[in-house]
Amino acid sequence: MIKKAFTIIALVMIASLAVAGCTQSSPTSSPTPTPITSKETVIGNNTTFSSSVGFNITYPKTLKINSNNSADSLDRIFVYLATNNTLDSVSVATTDLTPNATLSDFVTYNIGEINDYPNYQLISNNSTTLGGKPATTIVWQATVPVQNDSTIQNTTLKVMQTFVVNNAQGYTVTYKSTTSDYNTYLAQAQRIMNSFKFN
Repeated sequence: MIKKAFTIIALVMIASLAVAGCTQSSPTSSPTPTPITSKETVIGNNTTFSSSVGFNITYPKTLKINSNNSADSLDRIFVYLATNNTLDSVSVATTDLTPNATLSDFVTYNIGEINDYPNYQLISNNSTTLGGKPATTIVWQATVPVQNDSTIQNTTLKVMQTFVVNNAQGYTVTYKSTTSDYNTYLAQAQRIMNSFKFN
């Protein structure tokens, strides 16, 4: 049973890299609200989550998830890696982009959104592929305010994010964890992240 011990406040921006306050130079555009649907299919020991915003992701069926299918939300799914908290997780977020936005634009914009966190440190920035498309993966850590029951506590998080663009849509696949838990869940997080496909 998942304890509601951790509720992320500032990680809405981390997980979804929300577009609030974008300037005209950002690669994002205002999304048009449309119904979002999703489907979960269990095959063997795994569940595949398919979203009508264009992606599939597969995770062990024993893991708990939280999916947000509202049209005005950028966060589509959180997969919780630990049984006792909702902090260690893999998430997928989507962002509507302007038609001419490039992967480089999307990455630059999002790094600009996170580098104001206290103690922000970019650990790595590498070109890769995801879902058969060119992608960029960054690893960073920073101090982020996290709500624990009724109090807010600054917590140092380590985050891996992969950015990919497809059909004027930006996708951010994120693994976030406390620095002490990062290596514990890294292999499983990478397997889930690597299962990402476009549908």
